[in-house]
Amino acid sequence: MSFRSLVVLATGVLAMILTVVAAPAAEAAPPTTRVLIIPGQYVGAVPFVPMADNLTSRGYPTTVLDLPGFDMKTDAKKIGAAVDRIHRDHPRDRIALVGHSIGGVSARYYLKEMGGHAKVATYVAAGSPQYGSPGACGQQAAPEVCPGTPFMTSLNKGDDTPGTTEYYGVRSAREWVDGHLDGGQCQVTPIPANESLPKLGLEHTFEPLDPKFWDVTVAAINGQCRGRFVTEPDGVLNYQKSALPGAPGYR
Repeated sequence: MSFRSLVVLATGVLAMILTVVAAPAAEAAPPTTRVLIIPGQYVGAVPFVPMADNLTSRGYPTTVLDLPGFDMKTDAKKIGAAVDRIHRDHPRDRIALVGHSIGGVSARYYLKEMGGHAKVATYVAAGSPQYGSPGACGQQAAPEVCPGTPFMTSLNKGDDTPGTTEYYGVRSAREWVDGHLDGGQCQVTPIPANESLPKLGLEHTFEPLDPKFWDVTVAAINGQCRGRFVTEPDGVLNYQKSALPGAPGYR
């Protein structure tokens, strides 16, 4: 090969190298927030499918965990396993837990007692009896959620909202309890009651089907507090203070 040919070849190779070096790196896609919905007791996953479809269509891939809500610690372990699967399959993505009713209690047990707060960006509890519900007292299903049990006492000892997870409490205007937590929490303005429903607690059951709940959930995922952010000190809250008019033990 002639000297001229070598010069031409070297020039071409150098140009290719410079092109590769100068080419801007492809921008990584922003992380996605993936949502896990934890149902309340007895209802199963089916009533939450419309909400899951809506959140997914809005850019938040959502899975409903079909948990029975009979044993809080067992359900919390299954929540943890689902969170770990998401982190394994989508390591860059964020995770939001949305727990309805008693599902919010098992989800919070996972966050506080099992270290889940280090893995979850957002926690939304809808209609959750954070300081217990008299409806659980004497029942075979989740009796540990009865106010004052060792389970509830331990869960609510110390900071209710540990770590960097953002905590949101949502409820309809008709509930037995307010769902408040101590520590840092966004108390979402109560969703107006569906006046077409009789005052028999059905608003609580139908919360997951209400688009207004979907909207405040999306706002929470995006870090928007549609209410007020509070920082209650530990020891101030209990069941009696969380009970609303019509609830057993209200005074």
